[in-house]
Amino acid sequence: QDTTAPTFTVPTDITINCEQDPNDLTLTGDVTDEADNCDNTLEATFTDSTANGTCANESVITRTWTLTDDCNNTTTLVQTITIQDNTAPDVSTCNVVDTAVDCTATDNETIADQWNADNIAALEACATDNCDTDFSGQVTSDYDYNNLNTVCGPCGNITVNYTVTDDCGNS
Repeated sequence: QDTTAPTFTVPTDITINCEQDPNDLTLTGDVTDEADNCDNTLEATFTDSTANGTCANESVITRTWTLTDDCNNTTTLVQTITIQDNTAPDVSTCNVVDTAVDCTATDNETIADQWNADNIAALEACATDNCDTDFSGQVTSDYDYNNLNTVCGPCGNITVNYTVTDDCGNS
């Protein structure tokens, strides 16, 4: 009779980026050293259990590897695959538009507000990321009309900074 469980080495725990495929065993590891005292046709299999990570694009996969010989002796080992997103969105190909506002115009605040909104919309449409595809509502600016109003005079300039943030807080 065969009462000895087969043996194998579980792939090491690994952390991958969210754009990488956790089902790619060349990336996450595969069992290659299955062994048994009686059965020489072994192939380890796995099942995955996925838990949410700290943000939408992150997760932790508990991969349970199982090896069973012809006499139903089984060995089970666990591998942990952590999926992370630590890459900031890319805005290198995006353009924001400078503008000039006449300080004496009656609708200068409306014009400046619309200019800022247009730049935000342009960044939302143009930004790219390794894991996110929708940046609606994820672009902010430090624009404040009151800051513009304080430098208004013969000539005055303000710099407006825009921040694009992905679902995992990378900006």
